[in-house]
Amino acid sequence: MEDWTRILGGIRAASRDLKTGEALFREGDEARAIFQVERGRIRLGCHGVTSHLAQAGSLCAETSLFASHYPCDAVAETPSRVRVFPKAAVLLFLRAHPDLNLAFSAALAREVQTLRSGQEVMRLPGARDRVVAWLTLLGAADGAVTLDQPLSAAAHDMGLTHEALYRSLAALVKEGRLDRPAKRTFRLK
Repeated sequence: MEDWTRILGGIRAASRDLKTGEALFREGDEARAIFQVERGRIRLGCHGVTSHLAQAGSLCAETSLFASHYPCDAVAETPSRVRVFPKAAVLLFLRAHPDLNLAFSAALAREVQTLRSGQEVMRLPGARDRVVAWLTLLGAADGAVTLDQPLSAAAHDMGLTHEALYRSLAALVKEGRLDRPAKRTFRLK
């Protein structure tokens, strides 16, 4: 997870609290800001199709820096708090600080790489293959990793039902391919 505060810390940001189901913005609204989720989850999507689930620590609506209007809806999935970075201030700040502009670009490039890897995991045909690949991407082949989200959210990230994820985890533990020292902690063997 990127430290967006380090990169965007020089920009005055407001905070906004959202109740579950409250819209941060709607498709077609004038694009005036980008947002960092401080707590909760913001679901972005159009016509009932989710394009992104922004969680604590992540940015959302980055494309608004280069668009006149938001291309989708952003709705709080849980009670949430976001930092609001005005679009004009972000663009001015990034122009004035080339080193932070590069850091911002590099962070976005890493997010694109992560998303692409996630898409490839979802293309794998079997649930167990998806689980192993997903845990490998998280670093579980190199050491223990602890998830910062519920297993049901992890299942969604892999395109699995939570039942399929639980069955796959149990099978991997039984086969001796996975250690699970805590509820959300995993290490591949």
